[in-house]
Amino acid sequence: MAFKEHLERAVSEVPGALLCTLMGHDGIAIETYETESSVEREVMNSTVELTGLLNQVRQSTAGLKSGNLKELVVEGHELTAIVRPVTDEYFVALLMEPHGNFGKGRYLLRVISPRLVAELA
Repeated sequence: MAFKEHLERAVSEVPGALLCTLMGHDGIAIETYETESSVEREVMNSTVELTGLLNQVRQSTAGLKSGNLKELVVEGHELTAIVRPVTDEYFVALLMEPHGNFGKGRYLLRVISPRLVAELA
């Protein structure tokens, strides 16, 4: 199974999901699956901003000696982002409408993360 199929699964199975992407911590997307609504709203631009935020949070968790970051959630009035590191170099992010099924989104990112790691190997 290819990256895109895993990302598509997350978007298609989570009500309110707009986009799922596998990105490097350098802000370059490896693969992305997005809905037409996502394209219209230009949601992909938000993923680059998430990269900077994720890197800052990773540094903070290292300084706090709290261990590796497991998940980052950014919830706004217009968009919710769930970010989950999959390796030291890559993370997966699911962007969704605020009324989307947040719990199912978190669950599916946990399910597809090991599969993405296997594809990266």
